[in-house]
Amino acid sequence: MGYREIAARQRGFLLRSQLTEEEIQEARETGFIINEHLLYTKQAFETQLSGYSTSDTYYWLWLLAFPTIPPEQRNPMPYMAGSAALDIRGIGRIGSGDPMYVITPPELMLYANIEEKVTDEFIVDDNIQPTDWSLIDDTPVENTLPALRKYLMTNDDFEYSADATLDAHYYGCSWDELAEVLEVCTRRWTDENGRKPQTGKEVLDHFLNEYASPATSKDEEDDYDYDEDDDW
Repeated sequence: MGYREIAARQRGFLLRSQLTEEEIQEARETGFIINEHLLYTKQAFETQLSGYSTSDTYYWLWLLAFPTIPPEQRNPMPYMAGSAALDIRGIGRIGSGDPMYVITPPELMLYANIEEKVTDEFIVDDNIQPTDWSLIDDTPVENTLPALRKYLMTNDDFEYSADATLDAHYYGCSWDELAEVLEVCTRRWTDENGRKPQTGKEVLDHFLNEYASPATSKDEEDDYDYDEDDDW
């Protein structure tokens, strides 16, 4: 298989390990490789076939983590987790310092590209199920609730945590599910009564009361002072 075919199967990305030096030179001369310093690494190349999406960063990191294993042979499938999974799903405001995880079956750790330090942390799991993740833009992504739990365990910013939690509700998680996840945040912040919430439900109430209380219809009416002179 030629490198153009490989790129076509990998959303336009090529890994240095997949090309000979002669192929790299040819791809440069023809303009097929358009950027050899993708995110400050020389291990991955963007090509003419590369598009753009919010998951591009994570797709090539996931690809680079296991460069010697073709994607179709990665079974069980390693997947992006934690803050990376939330970011790919458009949930919350993910900071550059938030840890990224790749959940990895132990049988693939022999091939993991740890030397290049392409991920902050591999989490080895010997019980990965196909229902643990879904494909988003060709990137295997952890389900929202476990990803949110990992994020909340490593983030102590009140607004960022509330933002991610309320986004998760917007994208389909129930309040009861979120209250259970928020157990990891108990006794972390002081609420308006000067006490630290003791349960996940109390943390959720704290988010709703102090950060993003939904406006009532009465609030909306008060915010809009209607004047007949405004009519055109």
